[in-house]
Amino acid sequence: MQVTYHITGQAQNRINQLMIKYSPKHTLVIWTASFACLFFPLLIFRNSLSTILLSGLFGSAFITFWILNLGLKYAVHKRFGLHYQPDLELEIRTIRLEENGIKIHSSLLKPAYRTYRQVKMITVEDNIIIIAGKGGWLEMIPRDYVTEGNCGLLLDELCTKTGKKLKTPS
Repeated sequence: MQVTYHITGQAQNRINQLMIKYSPKHTLVIWTASFACLFFPLLIFRNSLSTILLSGLFGSAFITFWILNLGLKYAVHKRFGLHYQPDLELEIRTIRLEENGIKIHSSLLKPAYRTYRQVKMITVEDNIIIIAGKGGWLEMIPRDYVTEGNCGLLLDELCTKTGKKLKTPS
């Protein structure tokens, strides 16, 4: 099973909007680490002068983590907030379902191989098939730019081979 599709400027603009939504979020980890920096000394040292000093030190770590969180949001929006000309031809991609995984060929990037165990989620949103992996990778296939292959059959086979159900956005 193989699907070939073109990424044009218009398709990339739609993909970028979805990438902001589906890019890996590390905010929970950052906020957990920052609150641990604030409250960890209080739990260990109880009420002493060194606790106040350590709490101030770890409070600065809290502010550092807060800035890191803002920087992460800014970087994601800066990377995927780009706007391309609609008629611009960017690349051609081919996705091939093989026995043990997914092979991805691109006219711009090196070929990639993902095993079916790495697939975390499969969904369709804004007429784009989104395949999300456990390592934070995303593959987005704009259905209206497919030039070769059958998207419906690809979705059925992919769901069968990965054991995942097709999620619909709410």
